[in-house]
Order: sequence, then structure tokens, then C-alpha cells
Amino acid sequence: MVKVRRFNNFQHTFSFTSRIEQFDLFFNRFLEEDLGKIYSAVPWEEPIRTFGLIDARKGPSAIFGPQGKLALMLLKHYAGCSDRRLVEQLNGNIDYQFFCGIDLGSDRLANYKIVSEIRCELAKKLNIDKIQQILFDHWSPCIQNKNSIVMDATC
Repeated sequence: MVKVRRFNNFQHTFSFTSRIEQFDLFFNRFLEEDLGKIYSAVPWEEPIRTFGLIDARKGPSAIFGPQGKLALMLLKHYAGCSDRRLVEQLNGNIDYQFFCGIDLGSDRLANYKIVSEIRCELAKKLNIDKIQQILFDHWSPCIQNKNSIVMDATC
């Protein structure tokens, strides 16, 4: 049996604290969730070097930095949604924004094609053998059956 409470029958205050003011609180909560645990388990620096990704030094700064680009592709697979839906989720989900290293604040991403553009950029630079080796070396202590190979072709 579910108990339903009507809003007009009780008084409650909602706290709308700023993410800027409470950044540590929000980020620590993110790290406790499943997506935050994945974020913490990825050895970001080595794949970034392997892909040869660097921050833009000239011109306008990119929305996604090197880590954010890789994170966006992992997030797409994790969320299992279309590019358009992923952008919609990024616009409203602070955990997705933390995962990708961005803070949209009151802004919104409108160009859902950015996901495809980043995917194409990374596809040109992908060396699957090096990436697999990096991840295997990092996660090796946690892998029980090291003689089995499991790969997702969509990734």
C-alpha cells in the first residue's frame, strides 16, 4: 500500500542552493553513485595521451576537454541512447555533466551533432590494442579470469 500525501495539506520548504556554493557536496554525492564509481575507476590520463588529445590553445575553448570527449563516449554507451537524447540528458542531469567534466549551469547544449563529431574525431585516432592494454593493465588486479576476452563491438 502506497501512502500519498497531498502538497496542499502540508508545508515544506525546498532548498535551491547553488551548485557553485555546494560543489563539493554535489560532486561527492556523484562519486558515491554508480556513474561516479565508473568515473573514479577509469585511468583517464593514459587514454588521453594514447588518443593524442589536447586542450585547444587558440580560438574559442571547446565545450568538452580531452577527458570530457572520452567520457562522453563512455556515457553514450552507459546511457544507451541516441545522440539527441544524450544531449537532452546532459542538459538536465548534473551527474552526466560531472562525468564529462562540464558545468552547463543555466546554459543548454543545442547541437546534438556534437556527439557524432566527437565520435568521428576519436574514431580517427583510436588504437584499440593500446587502449585495451591500458585498461587491462589498470584493472588487472580486479579481473578474475584473465584468459577470457569480452569485447563490445559497438564501443
